[in-house]
Amino acid sequence: MKSMRSTSILKIVILLFCCIGIAACADKSQSVKLVPDIPVVESNQGKGKMITVKVIDRRPNNVIGYRASSTISSGGEITLSQSLEKLVLYESIKGLMKKGFNPLASKSDQSAVLTIDIQEFRYYTSTSQWTGAVHTRATLKANVNLSNSNLTKRFYENVYTVNNEKRNIVVSTAAQNQKLINEMLNDIMQKLLDDNQLIEFMGNWAE
Repeated sequence: MKSMRSTSILKIVILLFCCIGIAACADKSQSVKLVPDIPVVESNQGKGKMITVKVIDRRPNNVIGYRASSTISSGGEITLSQSLEKLVLYESIKGLMKKGFNPLASKSDQSAVLTIDIQEFRYYTSTSQWTGAVHTRATLKANVNLSNSNLTKRFYENVYTVNNEKRNIVVSTAAQNQKLINEMLNDIMQKLLDDNQLIEFMGNWAE
């Protein structure tokens, strides 16, 4: 009996130390490096047409989220080591080139302008009775303004959202968080570049 009681106490002590270690990890801030890997099906839908691409980051600040949340602490901040605005611009241009366009990253007076708004790019956690979950959610809004030599104007708009969830028991490691946040970026960019109506609209009506 005494041996069983000692074993139980030892398990409690080990669990307590684990909880302390998890809480300590959760309070550490993290800077995530984004390494996009977006599969784009190459085509000639763009027909070599010139498109000006602009990206606007409309998030209120650069904090993506917090590593954990509790009544004691909101956890360490998660931020990006790069400019999300510049990265989305670069990946959009690269993807459109694969679709056959001649995209420009400038404030030119081109008659075809694709504007991409970063509305949401965040990480948050939730808990239930026994387990927790990590959520990643991103929203991009794309709108295209076209005008031709006859002063005819055309407009296209769409919103893309991804909402991923990963259930776990303990606080995610920095490596796990980086993987989840990279997957979020890949998923949202692929939704944008896979929008066949967007690609066909620009390919058919841009001059």
